[in-house]
Amino acid sequence: MRQITKDIELTIDGNPVGFRLSKLDAFSGVALLRLLMRLEGQDDSLTMLDLISSLSEEELRSVMTSVLNHVSVLLPAGPHPVMTGREWGYPDLEHDTPACMKLLLEGIAWSLSGFFGGGQSGSGSGPAPTSP
Repeated sequence: MRQITKDIELTIDGNPVGFRLSKLDAFSGVALLRLLMRLEGQDDSLTMLDLISSLSEEELRSVMTSVLNHVSVLLPAGPHPVMTGREWGYPDLEHDTPACMKLLLEGIAWSLSGFFGGGQSGSGSGPAPTSP
C-alpha cells in the first residue's frame, strides 16, 4: 500500500509538537510541480528556498494554503487540521512564520518525493534541499 502520510516533530516555543503531513492530491501536486519546474528552469542551481522566494505573493499564498491544508497537528484528542480552506484550523501557527515555513518545505518535499525517485524526508530528497 502506498504511504501518503508521514509524521514529523517540530519544536515550537521550546516544546515538541507532532504534525502529520499528507501528500497533496494529484491536481494540487501537478500544479505545484508545474510552478516549481517553471521557476527552476530559470536556474538549475536553485534551492527550495530560492524557489519559494521567487514566487509572487499570490503564488506563495496558493502554495502555502494548498500544503498547509494537507497538514494536521497531532493533539491528544487526535489529528486536527492546520488549515481548512483559507481559514486557520490551528490558530497557534497563524503567526509562527518559522514553523509554517518548515511545514511548507517538508510538505513540498514529501508530496513530490516520489516524482524525484525519493520517498524520504525533505532533508535529502525531493526537488531541492529544504534546509534553510
